[in-house]
Parts: sequence; C-alpha cells; structure tokens
Amino acid sequence: MPPSQGGRRPDSLCLLAGPSLAAAGILDCLTGPCVTVPGVGKLQGSWKETQVTGRQYFEFLGIPFGEDTGGAHRFGPPRAKGPLNDGKDAFDASYLNYITDWWDHVCPQQGVGAHDETSNPLLALAAGDPQLNRTTRGLPGAVLGSEDCLHLAVHTPVLPDAANNPKLPVMVYIHGGSFMLGGYIGAGAGKLLERDMILVSIQYRVGPLGFFCLPDDEIAGNMGLLDQLLALRWVNDHIAAFGGDPDRVTIQGESAGSASVTYHMISPLSEPYFHQAIAESGSALSSWAFDSTPEKHAKEIGDLMGCPTDTVTGFKDCLKNQKTKEDIVLAHVKYFTGERAEARMGFGGSVPCAQTHGPQRFIDQHPKDYLMANIAKPRPNPKRAIFGANKHEGSFVLGMIYKSYLVPNEVMTDEHFLRYLFSETLLEALGLKDDSGVIYELINYRFFANDDLGVWEKMIDGMINMVGTFFIKASSYEFMKDHALTGAPSYYYSFEHYGESSLWNFLFPGGIPGDPIPRGVTHGDELIYIFSTGVFTLSPLDWEIARVMSNLWANFVIYGDPTAPEFPIWMPDDSAQPGEVAMPAWPVWRDVAGSAYLKIDATPEVRHNYVTTWEDPDADHST
Repeated sequence: MPPSQGGRRPDSLCLLAGPSLAAAGILDCLTGPCVTVPGVGKLQGSWKETQVTGRQYFEFLGIPFGEDTGGAHRFGPPRAKGPLNDGKDAFDASYLNYITDWWDHVCPQQGVGAHDETSNPLLALAAGDPQLNRTTRGLPGAVLGSEDCLHLAVHTPVLPDAANNPKLPVMVYIHGGSFMLGGYIGAGAGKLLERDMILVSIQYRVGPLGFFCLPDDEIAGNMGLLDQLLALRWVNDHIAAFGGDPDRVTIQGESAGSASVTYHMISPLSEPYFHQAIAESGSALSSWAFDSTPEKHAKEIGDLMGCPTDTVTGFKDCLKNQKTKEDIVLAHVKYFTGERAEARMGFGGSVPCAQTHGPQRFIDQHPKDYLMANIAKPRPNPKRAIFGANKHEGSFVLGMIYKSYLVPNEVMTDEHFLRYLFSETLLEALGLKDDSGVIYELINYRFFANDDLGVWEKMIDGMINMVGTFFIKASSYEFMKDHALTGAPSYYYSFEHYGESSLWNFLFPGGIPGDPIPRGVTHGDELIYIFSTGVFTLSPLDWEIARVMSNLWANFVIYGDPTAPEFPIWMPDDSAQPGEVAMPAWPVWRDVAGSAYLKIDATPEVRHNYVTTWEDPDADHST
C-alpha cells in the first residue's frame, strides 16, 4: 500500500470536502458528475480516486477548446471552440467515453507500422494499461489521430456551488514527445490531487502540421505553440467553473513540453495567462527545440511526399489541398528516420521557429535574444520557476539512434570511429559545430579517460554524460540562469532516483538487445513520481519518492515555494516505522551564493555547482 502524502500522515492534509450530490448540476447526470461552464456548456465527467488516501476527485476528459484544424484551416492559427451545448444535454467528458477511441482524438502522429511495430510510446503505454489495452488492441493504424484534436482534460477535487468557490491554484501540463508525438493519456492526477489544486492537461498540433514554418502568412510556423496559448486562454476564461483560480496558474511540461513552457516564458503573447512555471528536461535553448533553417527542412519533407517546392505558392497548395494528414505524417517519419540513419536527430521541420510571417507571431527572434532583452530590461512581476534535468538524460539520445545508426554502421565495435570520430559526430548532431576540432578534443578530454577511448563498454558512461549534457542539461541550466538574472526566483533540481520502473520501457518498447546502453535515470523518469497511470509497479521506496516529488510540485503550485513551511515534507523513509524528519529547504538559485540546487533521490539534499556534475554525476558532489 503506498504511503500517504505530505507529512506522510493522512491527517496532515488540509483536504477540501467535495460537493454533495445536492450541488447544482450533479443530479442532472446519473452516471457521472456534471458541471455547467458558462460559454462552454454542460459537461459530464467521471468520479475518480487518488492513489494514496482514496480521496474522490472529478475528471473531465476530451473537452474541445479549439475548432477543427483541418481543411482550409490546416497550418492556420487555432480558433476558439464555440459552445458545446445549451446546457440541456451534457457533453460526454467521461473516462469511459475517452478510452473508447482515444487514439482517434490525439493530434495526427505516427502509429503502428509507421516506422516499426512499436514506434509510438503512447501505444506502448496504452498496451501496458489493462483498461486501455482492451480498447486499442488491433485498432490504431499507421497514423493516429485527427486534425480535430484541440482538446484538454480537467481534474479537480471540488466543484463550486452557489455558496462556495474554493479558487484553487491550477497546474497546466504540456506533454512532451519531441514536438512530433504525444497526448495527455498518461498524465493522471491520482498523486497530485491528494492536495488542494487543479490539474489541466492539454493537446496541441505536433510534427509538420504543428510546426511547418514558411515565409507565408498561411503556414507561418509555431501553430502548436499557438494551440497551447489558446488552451491557456481557455483556462483563464473557464477554470473558475471547476473551482480554479485563473490568477494562480502554473504551467508545467517535460521534454518538448518543457521547451514549450520556456517558450511561453519569453513570448509576450503568453505573459497574461500564467504566473509560474515548471520546466523538466529541456528549454527553448536546446538545439533540438529551435529550427534555424525551417524552410529548408520543410522543403526536404515536402520532396518526400511529392510536393513541388520551387515556389511557396505551389508548395502551400500541395500541403493544404492535395495531401492528407497521413501523407504529411508518413513523409515526416521517412524524413526523420533517414536523418537518424546519418546520426542526426531529425527534428527539423517539426519544432518552433522565429516567425517572419503570420497574423499571430509567437516569437520572431531566437530565444536567446528574448532572454538577453529581459536581462537588460527585466519585466515587471518576474515569474517564479522550477527547472531541472535527470541524471542520465543521454541514454535516451543514444537509444534514439541505436537501431537507425549504431547497429547498421557497426559503431559499437568500430575502435577507430569510437576513438576519433564518435564525439564529433554526436556533438554535430546536437548542434555543436567545430571545424578546428579543438573543442571536440577538449570535450573528449573531459568526458573520457584516454585509455578508454575506442572501447564501447568503457566509453558508455562518458557517452551518456556527454550527450546528456549537450542534449538537455546545459540548455536547461542556461535558461534557468538567464531567467534568474532577470530577478525571477528560480529553483533547480537534479532527479537521481533509480526506481524499479522506467519510461525507458515505453520510449524503447521491447528494450535493446544485450543492454548495451544502461538506462540509468533516463529522460522522463521523474514523471512516474508525479502523475498516475495504470502501468508502473512502484516499490515502497518508489512510493516515498512519489510522495516527495508530488508534494514538492504541489507546494510550488500552491505556495510558490517547493519546500514551503506551511506544508513540511518528510524525508523518504520506507521502513516499517517511518520517521518525520523534514526535508531541507530548497533554496532559490543564486550565482553568488554557490549556485544551490536540490538533488532528488532517496536522501534529498541541497548541493552546489551543478555544472561540475556533468562530466561524472556519480562522483562526490556533496559540497
């Protein structure tokens, strides 16, 4: 049985009572709770329970916030959804209705057979959940989803009535997936809603349909980010009907979702619609998160689907009027598969850009330019934020290119390549170009012992550390530092708990034969301890880490301080008689005060100078 939350004792929770069945609107629906949202209509959801104390909460899934993005509106800015009904008949936002055909309602992306039998982690995740597996088996095809996909989910512990609106703080989750995959199917609220907060999870256009960026007003780029912005506006307008406070909104994301969060932190368009941020493993400064040559990449993908690319007008007509969503998604799969066969990441044509056109320009400069401008002239009311990364982010990158590059080119047994060319090849793929070779030599010197070069088994730890640094860690830390220099209170963490379960099994379904790449604490593993799904088996210690993680995040959402004194969090203790030793206070990062950050594992502690861990996170960095 998992331990209770917060201070570990159930009576330490300040839980709001849920509404009685006599609350307005509840008796209108017999099979689930109902809420009437002004401007939206009546919604029927589901009753759910948290994973620890069994606290009841309300879940509303598949709520449209934007109109269909297909047809004449393909590649265009999103349009707000009109009312769903007049309040007489409820829109079915129940869990049962959602899982019946969830794969048809994600935004278009690769599915079964588009690359290989298990190419989409969403499908692997669903296969591990008994309820989801029953509904999806044999049904999804090579492309999942619909262009009518701008939907969100709301999870709340209490619905307001005429006498009381609790005005709870809100966390809006933006999913990851390399800007080309994903949905909110795995983002359950069963851990977080032990606390008095609301969780909203959103979908947005991914891949070329969300991020093709041309010098044309009709395919101007950043459509996926504009989708996210429209969802934030929906939350601002409507979350009060679910018991939420539109003036206390924290945006949170992981991987591409984390990069998205940081894009909202620099875009003037997003400024009014959120108040705090949590960015897990990635930023707008990550090499994979910004396309500096978007037209080139779009044309390369266009060539693969047989579109004329010599003029923007002809290319646009082909994309909008002649090709199906399947044509576009499968051409993109072919493109990034070919890129990875050349040891490149293949993110071009499907990530944010600096727009030169469009009626709504989310950003029109490089992200670093916005950060430098904010340092020179800080905005009023800087937004508090948490940033961080996982201990072994690099294992994910090596896994990405395992089948497409490492195995076909026999890299793991090529002593000459490993010794002299590996670092150069991977670092160029991650955006570091050095024609002199000097930087590559310096990096080799820092991450590898000279006698280990040329031998895969001896180099693998250094490879994971090097690739993780340049793929995730350095850009996450740099964005945090620049944000802190604007005067914004900023926290940094390193997640280092190696648990029994891992997202590795869903990022790479079936594993990698021979285990040549140790998963470590890989990309996305922290999500297991924040969200609830039906697929992970947690040990008693894992549950303790989940208690700590979910409460750190909840404290930040509620109080703006992850270790707020109003809700002390006890140290992890999976013994039969756990103690109540408070975690150390997580200090705000300050460059002049030792650059403190929080190491999160079985013995959380405040450490200093995170940069020194990049070369070897297993060394003693306790001082």
